[in-house]
Amino acid sequence: MLSRSVDILLTLEGYQVISVYNGEEALNQLCTQKYDLLITDIVMPQLNGIELINQIRMISPDLPIIVVSGNLNETYAAELKRAGVQAILPKPIHPDLFRRAIRKALANRIR
Repeated sequence: MLSRSVDILLTLEGYQVISVYNGEEALNQLCTQKYDLLITDIVMPQLNGIELINQIRMISPDLPIIVVSGNLNETYAAELKRAGVQAILPKPIHPDLFRRAIRKALANRIR
């Protein structure tokens, strides 16, 4: 789950943001609509970020994914890299790093 401040930051940057509050909602949204980018946490109710990413990779293998989490460790980082996550950022979010990660992930998708 990402905070309301992240929604505001992204909206101010000109992005359209759809927020959900657990991994299962995210999966349902991603199965029914096309999105340009997924930004997720690891620790979420109902379906954690790793499980979400693994399921998303089966239906949308090229979707850029950014993980922002306060619960990063070497095991998670290795799993996320294997899943093709474009960026792994620690909480608290540094706005400039976050913006750069988003731009890079979206630029790679366009190419």
